[in-house]
Amino acid sequence: MSLALDLSYTAHCPAQTGVQRVCRQLFAQLAATGHAPVPLIHDRFARRWRAPDRAELGCLSPATAEHPARRRGEIWSLAQNFRGRLGLFAVPNWPALRGLPILAPEIFRPETFAAYSTLRQRLGGPIGAIFYDAVVLRHPDLSPPASVARFPAYLRELATFDGVAAISEASRAELLDHWSRLGLQDTPAVVAIPLGLEPPPPISSPIAEDRHGPLILSVGTLEGRKNHLALLEAAEILWREGRQFRLTLAGLHRPETAAPALLRATELHALGRPLSAPGAVSESRLHELYAACRFTVYPSLYEGYGLPVAESLAYGRPCICSSGGALAEVAAGGGCLVVPNPTPEHLAQALRALLLDEDLYRRLGTEATQRRFPTWADYARNAAAWLETLTPHPRS
Repeated sequence: MSLALDLSYTAHCPAQTGVQRVCRQLFAQLAATGHAPVPLIHDRFARRWRAPDRAELGCLSPATAEHPARRRGEIWSLAQNFRGRLGLFAVPNWPALRGLPILAPEIFRPETFAAYSTLRQRLGGPIGAIFYDAVVLRHPDLSPPASVARFPAYLRELATFDGVAAISEASRAELLDHWSRLGLQDTPAVVAIPLGLEPPPPISSPIAEDRHGPLILSVGTLEGRKNHLALLEAAEILWREGRQFRLTLAGLHRPETAAPALLRATELHALGRPLSAPGAVSESRLHELYAACRFTVYPSLYEGYGLPVAESLAYGRPCICSSGGALAEVAAGGGCLVVPNPTPEHLAQALRALLLDEDLYRRLGTEATQRRFPTWADYARNAAAWLETLTPHPRS
């Protein structure tokens, strides 16, 4: 089954955020599994749909992860700006796309949502969307102001689609609950399709340890709701006790909400603590870090899924995490030390346990190695099969 895929934002965002990772893997794996995805771009300058140009196709490749951007946001070249304003691009061969279902895997902009009506009219097929999480609703104080302002309208717009695929049961329940509280009628069915993973390459080297001790790894964007400040304070509690370990925070920095954590990291580094926060890292470097670490910690207060937790377990590395949102779903199969209330004191207790209690560490490690997760190819097949069940149902 062929389908149209809106990748307007991802084609201009070289950052490897969670959403962009999903979009790139969907595009690649749909093609690899024979679903013939047709990528579409809503040109913000031409104000019309078109096929991606060469640069945009390059940005849609999962290989982008080897050279991740240091900041979020769209990048439009001067040439794309100029050509768009002249209106030189148009979607080719509209008749050949007639009847194709449409998938919106991004957190779309208002102008992109408004343009979906054009796609509905041109293609005539159903349109489905992917829903990630309700973090902004739960933690507006830890979210960027622009996201807080946009999110209520975005959730209402999702109610006009023919179907929505949430990335976890927790996200599905939160979306349905929100619509119910708003009193919305005739909302689309919402299903849960868990995300996939790239199967990790074999680990050929032993867990690394130097004069500072073993490596503890935390993967994920540095932003307020990820709770890195509490993790840093927890680490400092242990360092003051004389515990030996290194801590690496691998992930894009989002200063709008992570400023306190970044400041604290700078202070601890100045004290000589074995701490590093390199920002976004390549996929190959991320593999090296997973292979080298003793365990990982994901202190986030709330997640729609929690890919870094699943990745850690796929590498056979135990993970300390909270139970916020869908994290409890990922942790339920074993390999995790769950901290329901991830305060500095509680995180310090968990870190201490996995550093010192060898029986606990071995048990969680064994559980982690026994976990099995869907691949990105599985996710793409499941998403395509779900999209095929949808029928057009105009909503307003």
